[in-house]
Amino acid sequence: MPSKQLFVMRIALVSGVAMFAALATYQRTQGMRPDLSGSAMLDTMRYVLWGLALAAVFAAIFLKGRIEGAAAPGAHRTMTFIGWSFGEGVALFGTVQYFIGAPIATMALGLLTFAVVLILLPVPRDPQQLG
Repeated sequence: MPSKQLFVMRIALVSGVAMFAALATYQRTQGMRPDLSGSAMLDTMRYVLWGLALAAVFAAIFLKGRIEGAAAPGAHRTMTFIGWSFGEGVALFGTVQYFIGAPIATMALGLLTFAVVLILLPVPRDPQQLG
């Protein structure tokens, strides 16, 4: 059976990111959009987003291997949550970029990276409830 605490934490991470993305999208459709098109800052932030996305996926792959080799159940939970945090950070960073005027592709990349990390690192099974 999956760890209940981690399952609740995963739901909290996903719902927070989803609510922020919905809020950013709503505000952009209401005309509350700063005009930063062509800004060097947004171009730089887009490159940083790509780097963070790659780093989050590689971190998830690395942590997945470490989780499979770990003996302590506490280590499973800790490494899983750390991996999810990397994915959440990328999703929030992409949504912030969209919020301040970048194209919607920045938010989509962040959310896609978060989804990939969540797929790579599922909620681990709690060994005390297996018996």
